[in-house]
Amino acid sequence: MTRWTDAGGFDAYVPRIMAKLARLPRGAALLPGLAVLILVVGIDGAGRQFGLRLVPLYVPLLCVMSWVLARRLAILFAAVTAIVALLPDILASPSAPGAATAANAAVRGAVYIFLALVVAAYRRAYDEADYRAMYDALTGALNKLPFQAAVVRHLAAARRNRQTSVAACIDLDGFKAINASYGPAAGDATLRAAAQDAMSGVRGSDLMGRIGGDEFGFLLGAGSAQNAEALARLLHQRVGTTLAKSGLPLTCSMAALIVGPDVALSGVELFDLVYGLMRRAKAEGAGVVLIEAAPAGR
Repeated sequence: MTRWTDAGGFDAYVPRIMAKLARLPRGAALLPGLAVLILVVGIDGAGRQFGLRLVPLYVPLLCVMSWVLARRLAILFAAVTAIVALLPDILASPSAPGAATAANAAVRGAVYIFLALVVAAYRRAYDEADYRAMYDALTGALNKLPFQAAVVRHLAAARRNRQTSVAACIDLDGFKAINASYGPAAGDATLRAAAQDAMSGVRGSDLMGRIGGDEFGFLLGAGSAQNAEALARLLHQRVGTTLAKSGLPLTCSMAALIVGPDVALSGVELFDLVYGLMRRAKAEGAGVVLIEAAPAGR
């Protein structure tokens, strides 16, 4: 996820709050938003008894709801807000002409819908930027930093649940030569195909990230050490088969560590060991697979 760099202050908290709201399921806040809208109407009506006009209270609620809701729901909420916001006026002046009330509703509705569209457009731009920060544009795998952050969370969960994991790295052998000989387009197509085939064999609870130009990191859940080794070899075989189908002189090397629930290494320490194991695999030749048990650590 994109990190906000402001150290403090109101301008730092607003982006963080909006980022948290963006993670809510679309539509989940509709009923709570309607409840808050009714509350605001009540506050607005009570305030008018003392000569207070609290119409601006509807604006922040509308902005938040337009950010959280899908675009069509945001427009609907804006229209409902414009109509409901007139209730205190109608109750205060029941004899007001119907044409004036309708005109007021139309103007306020147009303004609120415009505001909802503006906020929804910013939400769309935010989602696109957030996706680009999270996922690699070429392969669809996690980018390096989001992958590292997710590894920390998944390792902690695996330790709590006493589960065995596989921390692995796959590196394409001779990829730079492919780019030089066949062109970047051929290299990109091969890289994309290998990544997509690898992801098709990765479960939703597992992690895959692009951690280098032609390197991919994995953190896979496994029931036992035996299953973990078989899972790693199957992944290597799947990617190797895809590379063979490309018709290009490409193979892949793999380094994998079996991580038991008692291993106390951090994600950084764990993948430092994986990278060291990968250097050994590359030194032995193309297409080599090295799988070892992770040390207990500290």
